[in-house]
Amino acid sequence: MPDPKAEPPAVDASEDPSPVAGQPAWRRNASRALMLVVLVALVWAVAKNRASFSSTLVRVGPTGIALSAAAAVLGVLCNGLMWHSVMGGVGITLRRSDALRVFFVSQLGKYLPGSVWPIVLQMEAARERGASRRTMLAGNLINLAIGLATGLVLAAATLPFASPDALRRYWWALAAAPLVVVVALPKTLPALLDRVLRMLHREPLGVTLDPGAALRSAGWSLLSWVFLGLHLTVLVAYAGATPSVGLVLLCVGGVGLAVTAGVLFIPSPAGAGIREVALGFILGAVLGSGAVVVVVVASRVLLILVDAVLAGAAALVGGLRARHRRLQESL
Repeated sequence: MPDPKAEPPAVDASEDPSPVAGQPAWRRNASRALMLVVLVALVWAVAKNRASFSSTLVRVGPTGIALSAAAAVLGVLCNGLMWHSVMGGVGITLRRSDALRVFFVSQLGKYLPGSVWPIVLQMEAARERGASRRTMLAGNLINLAIGLATGLVLAAATLPFASPDALRRYWWALAAAPLVVVVALPKTLPALLDRVLRMLHREPLGVTLDPGAALRSAGWSLLSWVFLGLHLTVLVAYAGATPSVGLVLLCVGGVGLAVTAGVLFIPSPAGAGIREVALGFILGAVLGSGAVVVVVVASRVLLILVDAVLAGAAALVGGLRARHRRLQESL
């Protein structure tokens, strides 16, 4: 019987092969059907907000939209690099380019009801590359815990100075920060997962997270929140707020709190509704109600478009690389 405390061997998935030989046809068809549903949900999310976004473009202006979108791209990129660090830390070795392709494409799953679809898509991608889905699941849970922890820590560190009203209203979320941080420690969550599996009479995962990888992933996560906060800061400034250090703190902390609350509210696609309510309340300290709606809508649609563009670019590059590899092999 394998030692549950033993560290699992690293899985080298850097060659990024096509789906494993002998894969049942129903699995391939199910994967394609799921991706089709995801794309339909994404198109629907963009179409639903197109009128509001058009009016937002007029008010904020193309320069503000471009600067905000650039910060959003950097924020999502840092999030992908964080995921890559966590996967390496649990023994799944992926080339950075391959990891970002899997991450960007899987993020479209956020636009389906339930917060689990990105993880489902990543587990399927891991299986196709020879990695254990159980290890991938553990890595994704660790990744989620680190992201929530850093988001709540930033919110707790900035909102008390930038928006005391937000602190009074959302104290319950900020009070959870110490607990989330403890759970996100390298040894805590893997141990908790193994304990739950033993209670269910299942074989423990035996996954450990390298401390160096944990620090790197936390660093990328903090950078991601900062860039996403800057993405919001640009929109708020162009909508009429006075640019200042306090405004940056408000937006960075507000994004950390609002997105974290949206992730925790599982029934809502990509946190829709919860994220907007929290952001609207926080931004009400510096903007009128009409401008708040403009900023919240613009932020949401921009992040949807960034996800779509990055996923499309990643899929295109992956397809071109696969075609080049096939041509090389045929020579």
